[in-house]
Amino acid sequence: MADRYWILGTGTWDSTSTTNWSDTSGGTGGFSVPTAADNVFFDANSNVLATAFTVTMANTPRVCNDFTASGLDGTMTLAGTGIGLTVSGSLTFPATNFTRTYTGTTTFNATTTGKTVTTNGVAFAGSVTFNGVGGAWTLGSAFSCGSAGTLTITNGTFDTSSSGNYSVTANSIVSNNSNVRAISLNASTVNLSASAVVTFISTNLTFNAGTSTINCSSSSPVFVGGGLTFYNVSFIDNAITTASITGTNTFTNLSITGRTTVGIGVLSLSANQTISGTLTVSAGTAAAYRMSVFSDTVGTTRTLTCAAVSFTDTDFRDITIAGAASPASGTRLGDCKGNTNITFSAAKTVFYRQTGSANWGATGSGSWSATSGGALDATQFPLAQDTAVFPAATYPASGSTTTINGEYNIGTIDMSLRTSNTMTLATGANSLSVYGDWINGTGITLTGTSRISYSARTTQTITSSAKTFPQAFSVTSPSGSVVLQDAFTTSSTLATNLNRGTLNLQSYTLTTSLFASSNSETRTIAFGTGQISCTGTGTVWNTATTTGLTVTGTGTISLTSASAKTFSGGGFSYSGITLNQGGAGALTITGSNTFGNITNTYKTTGATSILFTAATTSTFTDWNASGETTRLLTIGSVTAASHTLSKASGTVSADFLSISRSTATGGAAWYAGANSTDGGNNSGWIFTAPPAPSGSNSNFLMFF
Repeated sequence: MADRYWILGTGTWDSTSTTNWSDTSGGTGGFSVPTAADNVFFDANSNVLATAFTVTMANTPRVCNDFTASGLDGTMTLAGTGIGLTVSGSLTFPATNFTRTYTGTTTFNATTTGKTVTTNGVAFAGSVTFNGVGGAWTLGSAFSCGSAGTLTITNGTFDTSSSGNYSVTANSIVSNNSNVRAISLNASTVNLSASAVVTFISTNLTFNAGTSTINCSSSSPVFVGGGLTFYNVSFIDNAITTASITGTNTFTNLSITGRTTVGIGVLSLSANQTISGTLTVSAGTAAAYRMSVFSDTVGTTRTLTCAAVSFTDTDFRDITIAGAASPASGTRLGDCKGNTNITFSAAKTVFYRQTGSANWGATGSGSWSATSGGALDATQFPLAQDTAVFPAATYPASGSTTTINGEYNIGTIDMSLRTSNTMTLATGANSLSVYGDWINGTGITLTGTSRISYSARTTQTITSSAKTFPQAFSVTSPSGSVVLQDAFTTSSTLATNLNRGTLNLQSYTLTTSLFASSNSETRTIAFGTGQISCTGTGTVWNTATTTGLTVTGTGTISLTSASAKTFSGGGFSYSGITLNQGGAGALTITGSNTFGNITNTYKTTGATSILFTAATTSTFTDWNASGETTRLLTIGSVTAASHTLSKASGTVSADFLSISRSTATGGAAWYAGANSTDGGNNSGWIFTAPPAPSGSNSNFLMFF
């Protein structure tokens, strides 16, 4: 072990140059570059006179044992781009005449205890890692990685000092391995600014939260607690969008600052949490600026065991409150279903009261009244259990626009009174969750590029009143159903999603670009005698995963694009459903599916086709797909191999087909018709017209 002193002011600390290194303070240069066993010093003799100087680290990460900068009489800048520093001992920065601009990671790798890190208010300009097996470091002052640096504890012990309780500032704190390591926060304040604020794995980690406070200032913080025990944790950004907590953690106090900007924030929970003190979800600057506490999985309950709670302007979904705070209550609490032991505000009917174009969630007195035409009252903002009514006239005036200016949880929207007095309801890019009915009036225009999800877990109805929804449409309603009251059209290019629950068409047509229900949740498409008409291209129907799916009724799936389109059926039985090729583009059917019928209603001159995946068997109760004199309907395989078509009994009576690589079987007689073309590699098809039914001969004699 040796001591190395920097001399001669500005220079480069690299792996070879000895010019700036001496064995004594202010001595002559030419001594070896510091190794990991050597202590380095920067002092009043490191520069020329009292001038500022820069030490630029180069080559690979520079190494030393102790790093000590003190007594500087000119400003020293420690620089370097992407070059880090590895310290095997302790580190001291001076409080004055010192700055760091290098962007590399500083690594502490001591393997013995008793090391200190004293930065005296100087922030590291990059990430800091503690990674020494058996090492232990105690802070001697406030510690900061700067705005872009991550604090990582890989091996050893990191201690903020029980006597100093020094603050820690970083974009995040990470200890996500299984090495033996320890973190002691004592009574320190930890300020974290990144999205991934805390990432802990509890295996072999000894974590002592002490009475510390962890402040998370990101608008979308992810807190991976590893099932550990924390003291105070606060999400303090007042424009929070989504905060996530994973792991079954324990907190003394957990709090979320209310929003001061338009919209709604979410606290998403992936596991149960215990709060031995108070869980606080604060009010924002207006009743319309809300927070939500949600399970991260719809229909899966998260239990919050709380000694006390403080809730204002908060919505809950799939949350159970346990402990001394149960049943919990608060101010203007919204019920987004699946909750237990929470006392919600009684359902109410409120009336829109703005006279002209305005926002759904407005500041000040708000946009809503307790009575039609009554006074504006900010406390009447409609909650998830409420009914929001737009009066027939004046509120708003005809031709006005009401903008839903946040991703709110909305109850029933009743615009049925808006007939001769027109209005526009605009959602912009905000996705909405609806927990009641949606009722349009004939004078309504809808605008927006978002998605509307129906999520009530009861029966919800949609009355379109012949108005097209530009928003995408989803059903996310465990054990609930969404029932069409008339034809429904969405012009969005996004898929209509059936995620959970029942979509009930009754006798109506749902027109959408794409339809998707490919998951393992319990869900039902109740066609009745209705129809789903897909107008898009590509995979227009996606039920590739059919676990949990039920299909009922005798309706129709009609695929109408003039471009190529795919029905990805998942090998499912659509036994009562007619599949219709309604457009010029080739229809590809993947999987071994069962259908009630298959038809072809494309009537324009020119050819079209229905193609099946090779080596699959498609089963039909009826087959009514034929071409016409002006065009043939091609029946074939996607690739150069055969597919199988099966019908149990009866007669297939088709015509104007062009058939290749098709095996017709199942017990029925498969007549392709006299005007059909045999493209080869077929089996079971009869290329003639079917025989006339018995007893249908029109040539008969009359005897008198």
